[in-house]
Amino acid sequence: MNRRVIEIEKATKRFGKITALNDLSVVIDGRVNGLIGPNGAGKTTLLNVLLGLTRLDSGKVRVLGLDVNGELSEIKKRVGFLPESPGFPTSFTGEGFLIKVARLRRMQEPRKRATEVLNVVGLSPAGKRAVRTYSSGMYQRLGLAQAIIGDPELIVLDEPAANLDPIGRMDVLRVIDEYSKNRGVSFLLSTHILYEVEKSCDWVGLMEGGRVRESGSIDELIQKSSKQVFHIVISDPKLFELELRQSGFAESVEFDGDAVVAEFPEGFDVYGEVVALAKRLSVRVIDFRRVRLSLDDVFRRVLKAD
Repeated sequence: MNRRVIEIEKATKRFGKITALNDLSVVIDGRVNGLIGPNGAGKTTLLNVLLGLTRLDSGKVRVLGLDVNGELSEIKKRVGFLPESPGFPTSFTGEGFLIKVARLRRMQEPRKRATEVLNVVGLSPAGKRAVRTYSSGMYQRLGLAQAIIGDPELIVLDEPAANLDPIGRMDVLRVIDEYSKNRGVSFLLSTHILYEVEKSCDWVGLMEGGRVRESGSIDELIQKSSKQVFHIVISDPKLFELELRQSGFAESVEFDGDAVVAEFPEGFDVYGEVVALAKRLSVRVIDFRRVRLSLDDVFRRVLKAD
């Protein structure tokens, strides 16, 4: 999509002695964007700032090109939101609740729009049922439906797959991906579940300590954070592991079952040196392959960098 959905410059927010956002600067411009980080990283505070629910102590924020301080009413018209723990009136039917939301959003045909979004999130068969009868997955789908019903340009979701089983998570992520592709809508997901981000997001921001420590596509993050990590299956792994440590070639060495996993600096001739070491030790290399890191590996490395 390549547009600046969100621009944040030197954002700082403190709650007493706690610094929730610490001079944070980042540009978010993907189709489906993810913020990940441990509890207390500042993710929810950042979302609240974007939505005008929390005011910064200092810094600037623009959402869809609009200044949060001076153009908040216009932002609210163009942004949908699903909080982490939404509360819906359980006496309503799913359809009745969405009709009410559509009217509050001043949609021209609220009933028609409610029917459309029920279909989008896969709740049409349950539209006439009371919300109190909904499962956790259905409740979360209803939350997603109310976030998109106003036909926003950006949809902000705080822990959108919280409390769902793996199938429920996949269903919600599929709805998000398809809706974004079909309607050209941007999403921003805040989550601590890396699987959600790895499966759905074009852009990822790794938050820790009130800052975005790294950002970019998943491939870019892996490329920036990874050195050469190899999985080596060898006829005498204990001997090879000991000699590899003593050689000083590898920056880290550990066992993975009967294999040796070692990390080497970029530019190092791993193949040549491993083969040479194996020959000196008279051991046989059975399997030798480079390991692609996961987003979880990258995040752990970023946190360990301190």
